[in-house]
Amino acid sequence: MAFKLSQSELEKEINSIISTGVLGNEKDFYSWVSMEIKRKFKELPDCTQEQVRVYLESIRTNGQIVPGKFDNREFIIADGSPLEKKLSVSDSYSMLGASNFSPLQFVRSRLEYFLKRNGVSEEQILDISIGTTEAIENTVKYGDGDLVEVKYSIDKSKIFRISILNQVGEMDLQSDIERGKFSSTATLMRGMMVMQKLFDTMDLDILDEKKQALFVAEKKLS
Repeated sequence: MAFKLSQSELEKEINSIISTGVLGNEKDFYSWVSMEIKRKFKELPDCTQEQVRVYLESIRTNGQIVPGKFDNREFIIADGSPLEKKLSVSDSYSMLGASNFSPLQFVRSRLEYFLKRNGVSEEQILDISIGTTEAIENTVKYGDGDLVEVKYSIDKSKIFRISILNQVGEMDLQSDIERGKFSSTATLMRGMMVMQKLFDTMDLDILDEKKQALFVAEKKLS
């Protein structure tokens, strides 16, 4: 059974998502609204992608959001928009890790917006974004698709810290090898090597008792 979502509630959800600085097209925003309702109420909403498109177009017209820099089908919050939040040196949120909710774009664009507002250089934004995207890809591929906890901050000594905590799905390496899926393990190791190069310190800890994976990393900002 779908969760009943009124037009005003839909608009409130979209506004809340936009205020985080995410960049996406109408399909992404529809996925993110669905993700938020599913996370909060355990059911998908009864809204449509067309409803999301119409509302995005209305707030684009009044200047609250603007087209993306590289793709005019994407939207991001406008500078000085009434939806814009006060600048903060930390961000934390919960999301769902299933691929149909577009989690990679959600985390990547939200993180890049946070870093840009905090004056991080374009080069370091790119490094942190690529490294974090690799980590999120792991949560999507090897997690259970449910709750993912993301936290990051910049301290007074200009150290960026990030942690990503998620439940892991059932993994059986020997079975994967026998079924010809060893390449997925190799892909994971390559991703780990990429993250190690992009962050100053990095660790991935598997908490067996809780069946969780905890990724933590740091990078000194210039």
